[in-house]
Amino acid sequence: MKQNLLALSLLLTLVWHFPVVQGQAEGELVVFAAASLTDAYEAIATAFEEVHPGVNILFNFGGSSTLATQLIQGAPADVFASANTQQMVVAIEGGRIAGTPRTFAKNRLVVIVPADNPAPIQSLHDLANPGVHLILAAPEVPVRTYTDIMLDRMALDPAYGDDYRGAVLGNIVSEEPNVRQVSAKIALGEADAGIVYRSDITPDIANQVIMLPIPDPFNTIATYPIALTNDTAYPELAAQFVDFVLSDAGQDILVAWGLISVRIPPLPDTVTLPNDGTLRVDGQVLNPLSLTANSLRADYATQTVVAAFTGTPFTGVLLWDVITAAQPNLNADVPDDQLSLFIVVTGADGAQVTFSWGEIDPAYGGQPVIVAYTENGNAITDAQGGMRLVVPNDRQAGRSLRGIVNISLRDAPPPAGD
Repeated sequence: MKQNLLALSLLLTLVWHFPVVQGQAEGELVVFAAASLTDAYEAIATAFEEVHPGVNILFNFGGSSTLATQLIQGAPADVFASANTQQMVVAIEGGRIAGTPRTFAKNRLVVIVPADNPAPIQSLHDLANPGVHLILAAPEVPVRTYTDIMLDRMALDPAYGDDYRGAVLGNIVSEEPNVRQVSAKIALGEADAGIVYRSDITPDIANQVIMLPIPDPFNTIATYPIALTNDTAYPELAAQFVDFVLSDAGQDILVAWGLISVRIPPLPDTVTLPNDGTLRVDGQVLNPLSLTANSLRADYATQTVVAAFTGTPFTGVLLWDVITAAQPNLNADVPDDQLSLFIVVTGADGAQVTFSWGEIDPAYGGQPVIVAYTENGNAITDAQGGMRLVVPNDRQAGRSLRGIVNISLRDAPPPAGD
């Protein structure tokens, strides 16, 4: 297996200016892949080559925006694996993609600082401190797009605000062409902080950086699509490579290198009720949560509503914010897949109510259902527990459960034959 060969780089340079007159060697696949996939795809190629003797995988790793540009300028390739849908669309609109792309992996953002942490940076708030030297990927690189989404979300939170976003962006000292260059420069101590994917903290730099998690309400889940190019000389072999990436073996390799599998495991038929005073959020989510009234106060935007069925004010957090923080595990290849999901809320006494996704999603019904921890300004002290589900617009109190202990995200049963 070869990677980032000088010959390939020269070939890519030439092809932007001259038509390709010679094909690649028989059994050789050229794979354009996002830089954040470097280690995982090298391991996948090794495994693929073991079961396909005589096949050689030749990689071109880089920023997805750069790779998409190379493709539409005519660079030869058989497979394109992007770190976001946007750059795959660029390649599609440039006429270089055959068939329908398939999502093969997911990822999440983290902040990294050098091991000696010279700034010193202890939390996201510190990224806005004067004099902090921040490195991000360049605009149009997928990790930067996800980072901008994160900053937009933080700008809406009173704990950070729009001034925070401006201060963070004002601290940028370098914008790199791909995410691996961000992580490499932070590992070398060339700046105080950077934002990368979790999978970019590879064994070779793990001891040189400190990872700071990004709070769940602000983090974004990156989705990675893969597709064959329109002019691959080996469509069957290229399709076999894509199938391998999506297979259990390929998915296990991706997970081993810090990415998130696209597999959606089956859920048990029952929900588990904790008895330690916490609220468990689970089901079809990537980030199960264990919450308390105190963690809700500290980590989520406060909401106060007046329940129509009593006229009583309740304070808590939106059920939508809690579900979003748990990071629903959606099938990115199914349009509006989230609309088949429903939320089951269970009280300590076993009572349950359900909501469809569309009821609480702001893009649809947007009903302000809240997980409340105070009533009339006083901490809730129900015998069943200190958190209550409140549906303020309901005329009856039936769906306002006392002592809630589990919120489970579930999928509707598929049609027969699927």
